[in-house]
Amino acid sequence: MIAIKNLSKFYGDIRALDQLELKIGRGVIFGLLGPNGAGKTTLVSIMNGLLDFDAGEIEILGLELKANPGAIRRRSAFIPQALALYDNLSVIENLRFFAGIQKLSGAVLRANLDYAISVNRLEGMLNQRAGTLSGGQKRRLNIAIGLLNNPELLYFDEPTVGIDPESRNQILETIRACKDDAKTVIYTSHYLPEIEKICDEVAIIDHGRIVLQGRLESLLQEEKTDAVIFTLLNSSRPQLEVIAGRYEDLEVVDGATLLLARQSAVRIGHLLEILEREKIAVKEIRYGTTDLEALFLRLTAAGGADV
Repeated sequence: MIAIKNLSKFYGDIRALDQLELKIGRGVIFGLLGPNGAGKTTLVSIMNGLLDFDAGEIEILGLELKANPGAIRRRSAFIPQALALYDNLSVIENLRFFAGIQKLSGAVLRANLDYAISVNRLEGMLNQRAGTLSGGQKRRLNIAIGLLNNPELLYFDEPTVGIDPESRNQILETIRACKDDAKTVIYTSHYLPEIEKICDEVAIIDHGRIVLQGRLESLLQEEKTDAVIFTLLNSSRPQLEVIAGRYEDLEVVDGATLLLARQSAVRIGHLLEILEREKIAVKEIRYGTTDLEALFLRLTAAGGADV
């Protein structure tokens, strides 16, 4: 489905992607994770033909990207975080407008409209003006617009940002339905429990390279840990780095997070004393984490980017 070899991208002297390698099979929900500045947005933009690259090979849907951008675009869809719809048009008017841009007509138009409306449960609001919809309803309409060409490959960029839990669950159900319809989904999100909930496979990108890729279940089984994560308030990265220098097994994830590699009542107690002495408040301590968050933090802690 997707095969990327030795992909590099520069912004001046900055190497955003560094000989990146990635393979994604057909019919999966694939989570793409990484700290801010790791290269996620650059990679997804390149895969969608929105950005050129400096070196490497990209094959999508069996086609070489540079030679077949139009053919690939017709079989895929990018659903951005920013809403792409017209508030003054009704739901059905928005759908028909964007279908017209794609030159859909006749039986194909009817079938694709029915599919997009059904999957996103928009039947009861077709004549409602888009500007009056809730945040979650607008997200569902945004997804429906992306489904109008009945794509084989879908890219979702932070689709649940800023919406309530009920709407979040509805959107996750929609994404699962896309997989059930034999579509492949590339999913980027900072909300790691969401990734754990719906993704079959994940890749973690850091400093422009894939540092880990595989089936989510297998990765979490192999990476079980008794790490302790400290979420802090009123702290800074330089301050935490001084503290971490006293421990071999303590890593600074960012300016508000420390990762202790293994549980030890003595070490935890000593660390809490130091934090109190430095007037750093502890917001939360999570013990024995074996989930995706612990794995992500361990792999990206050295980078210094915000999570």
